[in-house]
Amino acid sequence: MIKCKVCGEEINYEVKFCPQCGVAVKSKNDKQHLNKEENNSLSKFSKSKKNIQKEKNKKANHQENLVRTFSSTKLIYLILFLLVACGVIIYSSGIFDSQASITSTQFNDKNNPHAGVDLNNLEQINSYEETLKKNPGDKETLLHLAHLLNDSGLKAKAIERYNDYLKLDPKNSDVLVDMGVCYYETGKNNEAITAMEKALTYQPRHQIAHLNLGIVNSTAGNSVKAVEWWKKAVEIDPTSEIGKKAEELIKTH
Repeated sequence: MIKCKVCGEEINYEVKFCPQCGVAVKSKNDKQHLNKEENNSLSKFSKSKKNIQKEKNKKANHQENLVRTFSSTKLIYLILFLLVACGVIIYSSGIFDSQASITSTQFNDKNNPHAGVDLNNLEQINSYEETLKKNPGDKETLLHLAHLLNDSGLKAKAIERYNDYLKLDPKNSDVLVDMGVCYYETGKNNEAITAMEKALTYQPRHQIAHLNLGIVNSTAGNSVKAVEWWKKAVEIDPTSEIGKKAEELIKTH
């Protein structure tokens, strides 16, 4: 097809005159002109299709990026939710609750050799051992040695020496309680309870024994029994440091 130079009518190559205006169509330039315009139209159409496809690809990539971003955000929030949930569960389980410290019978007794002992004083321990070799019935030295071993972290040795002392003085409630403390600190809760309950048979109002029995029972998972012991400790003397400590433990359990 070619276009008429006068009226612009499209004309077949074979036609010699324009059917619209009647002008003669003989020039090759006319044909070339039309071919050029047709090629330009095709080129423009091709470019237009490319631009449309490019826009479609751009939109598709944008949507894909949005989906990825949304998915990443959801994953982050899910992880944060799980972390918070785990934290609440762990906190509720009481794992971070402070463990009540057990108390020896030498509580606030600054004049007793058991208080403020140098934990690394092995020389003194050896000295007590030598004295006992010469005089096994020396109760005072035996008790000092047991306390020193206890404070030095040598719990098993301390238990041995407390037992040696109890052979000489079986009704000493303070020694039974201190030996119970050693049992507790070595993870032997049943033995600790037995020793401290035995102390109460000789001294029923032994306040520290009541306090410690509550702590040992609490550690063993018997909270009800623990509170019962602490209440008894408060009843003995609510104004003492031991009584106040028992009252605090009741409020937190």
